[in-house]
Amino acid sequence: MDAVWEVVLLGLAVGLVAGAVGGTLAGLAGVGGGLIYVPVFYAAMPASNDTMAAHVFGSMVAIVITGFFSARAHWRLGHVDTTAMRRLLPGLLVGAGIGLWQSLQLPQVWVLLGLGLLDGWIAWDYGRYRHPKPGVVPLSVMAGPVGYLSGSLGIGGGTMLVPLLRRHLSLREAVGTSAAAGMIMATGAVTANLLLERNWMDVLADSLPFLAGAWLGILLILPKTSRWAARLHATISEAVMRQLLKLLFMVLSGSLLLAAWLA
Repeated sequence: MDAVWEVVLLGLAVGLVAGAVGGTLAGLAGVGGGLIYVPVFYAAMPASNDTMAAHVFGSMVAIVITGFFSARAHWRLGHVDTTAMRRLLPGLLVGAGIGLWQSLQLPQVWVLLGLGLLDGWIAWDYGRYRHPKPGVVPLSVMAGPVGYLSGSLGIGGGTMLVPLLRRHLSLREAVGTSAAAGMIMATGAVTANLLLERNWMDVLADSLPFLAGAWLGILLILPKTSRWAARLHATISEAVMRQLLKLLFMVLSGSLLLAAWLA
């Protein structure tokens, strides 16, 4: 019993740190925190096999928590475009549900490599200025693939959604809309997988004490960090914000690609 509580407390400490970073990243960049949670869980919670299914699932649950507080903060600031979000959700929900189920078969190296490449791409995209243009964003076409990659890699979709949305919305609206859509997407994917796939309980059994502590830590820290980050986003110029996010995603990309090489 003492050993179990030690694991729970370890998860709590990891969750507090990861939640502080993930919540700030969600408020600033519109990502659900999975870019932080998956690597942190990978480092602190050893897997029982060569897949990262438990890490990915744990991240998706954490994204539900992160996305709720981040989306609420952005909604209050008027940063959520409900029309764009409604067009995103059908494809995101179906794609993420399938992707999360697929993570049961994905080797560790592919998840780490996918996250690293996505981070590198978004760093490149943030380095380019895009003036919002009127027109219809192909959200219904892109939502399914974005959802699938999000579910299989354990991320909230902001890595792909924000660059897509900011082609036609301001960066603040793109971030807020991405946060709200990612939260609903992760909730649907987690719920569908628990209801339809029995193997998840076996996969998660050994990891639940750690994950329970981590989720609690994230829940405790998120309300403060998400509000602070959303307010900060509203005060920083878009040019400065793009450069900060570019640097951040370059560092994340390099770290994850190194982890993939070591794996």
